[in-house]
Amino acid sequence: METLKKGATERVGKFEMRVQFGRPTGEASERWNQRVEALTAWLLAEWRRERGEAA
Repeated sequence: METLKKGATERVGKFEMRVQFGRPTGEASERWNQRVEALTAWLLAEWRRERGEAA
């Protein structure tokens, strides 16, 4: 399945999907920053949990 071509379409059942990149917006940047912060907090909590179990 070659979907890396520009304009490639993926079909799932009766639905056709295409991923396209758009220009960045302030709202998109804010959502991205929130995701980064959430992932960072989760990774730090996991690291601390593992360090506590190892000690």
